[in-house]
Amino acid sequence: MSDLNSVFNVDCGWPNGSAMEHSLPPLEGEIQEAGTIVTLSTTQLLSAAVLRIVDDSLTTAPTLTAGDAGKAYHVAGLGGAWGGFAIGDIVEWDGTAWDLVVAGAAGKPPNGVRAVVVEASAAGSFAGAEEQVWAYSTVTSTWTAATAAPADGQKIDISGTADLYGGKRFVYEGLHPAGAWVEFAASRGVICAYWAKATSSAVADPKQSMWVINEGNKADIETDGEFTDNLTALKIASGVVFKVKTAVADTLAPGDYVEANAGLIVKCNGTNHAIGQVQYSNGVAGAGGMVIVTGI
Repeated sequence: MSDLNSVFNVDCGWPNGSAMEHSLPPLEGEIQEAGTIVTLSTTQLLSAAVLRIVDDSLTTAPTLTAGDAGKAYHVAGLGGAWGGFAIGDIVEWDGTAWDLVVAGAAGKPPNGVRAVVVEASAAGSFAGAEEQVWAYSTVTSTWTAATAAPADGQKIDISGTADLYGGKRFVYEGLHPAGAWVEFAASRGVICAYWAKATSSAVADPKQSMWVINEGNKADIETDGEFTDNLTALKIASGVVFKVKTAVADTLAPGDYVEANAGLIVKCNGTNHAIGQVQYSNGVAGAGGMVIVTGI
């Protein structure tokens, strides 16, 4: 049998669609035992093309000094030193000259391009948005907040070309709005993903991949005899049979559909996604409850 743990993203520890078993740490501070239903979560944000975008309203290049190196702008006009660029370009001051980071098209930045607002003096669309990640829409011709205010420990890659920050990774340290994006050296092998207890998901939302913990961290020593903080889980997939604890086994019968709600298995009420169908229930209420379920 092949090593099912060998197929994952080396940057974030994220398994690809073919992986049926995977090991990750739990959400920080959580104790999870075998049988818990979990989903993949991550501190990794989608990459941004540029760090330190400052303004999208200037029609003439500002006069900057070496100390301003790294500031980036959405070009709104071709005055001054921006004469060699195009409206809609995103450019960065490298301390001595302007460099193209992202080329615009038809007078606009590319649809969906993302930028991190860092400067407290950000202006135009970015005023008051420091520390946040924004995205451009060619449909509305506006920049809008792409994510909620960053949380401590979230990470982001900067993917733009010809800039001071391209190809580097930053981590948010502190509590918004008093935190900061800080570069960290590790570029590969950084485990950003973790296991989090599954919660119910509305039918209208994309269905998350569900996993069941088969080696938890409740005991000090895992079944392999090694000290480890990682949890090992099996993917709940169509046809996969798994046994899991439930406090409501007395209300579940073969044929019932069940869902995961805050890490617990409960009867599906038609509002949330079913993750499996009961094949057997021991009929016990409370801590001794257990069902065998076929993944769907």
